[in-house]
Amino acid sequence: MKFTDIKLAKLADTALGEIHKGLTHNFYDVKPVLLSEQEEVFAKTLEKVIQRKAPFSQLSSDALPENFEDKFREEITLAVELNGLLEKMPSRKVFVQLLESLIKLVAPISFIENKALFAEKVLHSSIGLKQLAFFSLEDDFEELMVNGLESVFVFHREYGVCKTNIVLDEKVFNNILQRIAFSIGTNFDYKNPLLDARLPDGSRVNATMKNVSPKGISLTIRKFSQVPMTMLDLIEKQTITSEAAAFLWMMTDGFAINAKNILVVGSTASGKTTMLNVLSNFIRLNERIVTIEDTLEVSLLDRENWIALEAKHTRGEEVMMDALLKNSLRMRPDRIVVGEVRGEEAVTLFTAMDNGHNGCLGTIHANSARDAMTKLREKPLAVPEAMLPLVDLVVVMQRKYSKDTGVSRKVSQIAEVTSMERKVLLANVFELNSNRLVKTDLPSQLLEDFAEQSSMTKNEVKKEIETRQIVLEWLLKKQIRKPQEVLEFIQSYYYDSEKVLSLIYGNDVEQTPTEQNDYQQV
Repeated sequence: MKFTDIKLAKLADTALGEIHKGLTHNFYDVKPVLLSEQEEVFAKTLEKVIQRKAPFSQLSSDALPENFEDKFREEITLAVELNGLLEKMPSRKVFVQLLESLIKLVAPISFIENKALFAEKVLHSSIGLKQLAFFSLEDDFEELMVNGLESVFVFHREYGVCKTNIVLDEKVFNNILQRIAFSIGTNFDYKNPLLDARLPDGSRVNATMKNVSPKGISLTIRKFSQVPMTMLDLIEKQTITSEAAAFLWMMTDGFAINAKNILVVGSTASGKTTMLNVLSNFIRLNERIVTIEDTLEVSLLDRENWIALEAKHTRGEEVMMDALLKNSLRMRPDRIVVGEVRGEEAVTLFTAMDNGHNGCLGTIHANSARDAMTKLREKPLAVPEAMLPLVDLVVVMQRKYSKDTGVSRKVSQIAEVTSMERKVLLANVFELNSNRLVKTDLPSQLLEDFAEQSSMTKNEVKKEIETRQIVLEWLLKKQIRKPQEVLEFIQSYYYDSEKVLSLIYGNDVEQTPTEQNDYQQV
């Protein structure tokens, strides 16, 4: 046995798998879906019928409900064909619809014990991720990493990197990759050995062909969360304190006239996009937002005045981020949100800031505020030194892992960007101290500028931040956590803060603004 394959104590046992401690990484042993012999035979038949590898006549049986063949053809196979799911991956919405239909169809069949489990297995094996279906079923998985047919890893939210017991069938694996490529209208072969795509559920996919990865075809999937996180989630996870969250809320909102330009920086998977998403949902509903991303990840819930633009790198179609950003300036945006600043679009973004587009938000790969300034100066970003102070704040995200606490993300630094004698200066407003984000004693130039530009005193600005901190802490205390409810509460505060505060301080603390009829008009 290899040193890296040694398993130690069992860490957890879930419905989907067992997790064991290892010397170099942990192990996730996926449990097989256990069906009876009769269930297994029937499942294989349904899979073949869906994939057009068996005729419908094989569904004729005395053990099946009357007209099962016709209903299966109408509700399952026809839907699969209309959506082209033998050639591409299904969206989450379509998959759920098919799953619900199949569960209803097999409900009267007595020999099927667990109808939902049976239906999931049939669909995942025929039109889903097949052998990799376990990844989509476990909410705690963040990334799937296939280094070869016998080398499949996952990143678990609590247990970090885990090697799985999955051994992939090469033909099945290739089919998955070709369907992913077809979903975005591109080829994945020796002439096109790099695949960068987005699954219909929003997950990001990267794959490499054998001619550029000699050890075998590789695949990486970063899961897209179906339920966006809110600032309350980040406070509860101790990613940020309520005090720092209230400060960022104030700076992002700016009373709708003095919003600050904010860059969120950090390493890969440090939580940059999550923080960007959270900050974006502090923007008022009456403001027009244009988001520009290489791969769609920002979720602004059900806002109506929002346009999402996505770069294209498919066969015969290439639309770069910079072109989309330049186009967005003609769309009368109140806010511009750039998913990740990587190249020449950086200068366009800073030019937009220079032309009066306040409240711009974006992310960049860097380990600190100082590193971010250095990266912005250098090619391919090449932002002129004189334009760097157009960014008001840099929020630094950090990802940590320990075997005791698992994976955690933290805001490690919130820095103000100013200038003096043409030199860029950084001043930490908040920084990590003993693993806790604390406010520093440095005077905030940003608060003084904010007060002056908003016709307020500095004490009034501080008081407003303290009030917003109270609002966030009250929401946490009352367990108001659904993203849409949080969004509506924040927006209610904008339009009638006195009514919101009377709710918080008054006797009627059992209802939220979204639950009270009088708040429907706020």
